[in-house]
Amino acid sequence: MIQDKHINSIKTEFDGKFVGDSRHRFKVGDIGFLLELTPQTGASRIELRDSPARTAGSLMDILYGFIPGRTSVEALGAAKVVKVAGNGRGQVETLWGPELDNTLTELGYPDINRDEFVADGED
Repeated sequence: MIQDKHINSIKTEFDGKFVGDSRHRFKVGDIGFLLELTPQTGASRIELRDSPARTAGSLMDILYGFIPGRTSVEALGAAKVVKVAGNGRGQVETLWGPELDNTLTELGYPDINRDEFVADGED
């Protein structure tokens, strides 16, 4: 399972952040998987997606962890939209405990691996 220190770090860094871009218009209550995408060149972006991060080698869905690559992906759990800006970007709050369990079931991933993924060079 994810360590408490990492839970606190995710809450501190991502609760209250706005996610999305011109392709996504959120509504209050939308839920999804919170991902931070970092290309080799350019700025990082935070997205709320319908599907979780997936490792390249084993094709394992992960809820938390880091996947290196040309665009690295950090899986930051699940979140819900609590406010929507005029341009459709959603302000998110990370989910924990029973609310996270219910969300994962609703999204169709009740059995997703909740351990922190650490790349071992094969993925």
